[in-house]
Amino acid sequence: MTMTSRHGFFIRGSRGSKNLWRLRSWRFAVTASALSVVFAYSGLACRSDRRESFYSSFSDAKKDGAIDRGWIPDFLPETSHNIHELHDTSASTTWCAFEFLPNDNSGLKKQLETPGRSSSLVKRVIDPRKSWWPSFLTGDLDLPTVHAAGFEVYVVVEAETASTNDALLFAINWKDGRGFFFRTPLG
Repeated sequence: MTMTSRHGFFIRGSRGSKNLWRLRSWRFAVTASALSVVFAYSGLACRSDRRESFYSSFSDAKKDGAIDRGWIPDFLPETSHNIHELHDTSASTTWCAFEFLPNDNSGLKKQLETPGRSSSLVKRVIDPRKSWWPSFLTGDLDLPTVHAAGFEVYVVVEAETASTNDALLFAINWKDGRGFFFRTPLG
């Protein structure tokens, strides 16, 4: 005999309360399993398309094909080393940090000092959340802060396809031979 209170709830110790417990346990197990499947699928669907590479030299980057694939510009100094590169194919963005011998800068200067290039083309830099990327190059671009850190800012526009262009924002410290660039699609 199942005993219930006047409000329809099972009375503790009755056979009905054991059945209710089993029903709740079964529902919990089914719900937990369904949520596990949903979270697993969400994790796969939101998988990052980011790839990070490190090259000890510019020639290593060339050998790996990073220049041919367009992740690293071909006009970086030949003495570039300690190259950290991160690219996100889904967002078509690239972040790169590199060092070079300060006296090996003529080719890079020639590419960067093109008249008519405005740093206003890139107003915001996405934070790659990497220890090698400087904090002064994240968020809204603050040129006085970048200059105070010893860097000059340049923008190079490159054709991505026949109808789209990328902006490469460079921050270069010529004296110390250090540089960063951020590539992002325009418009």
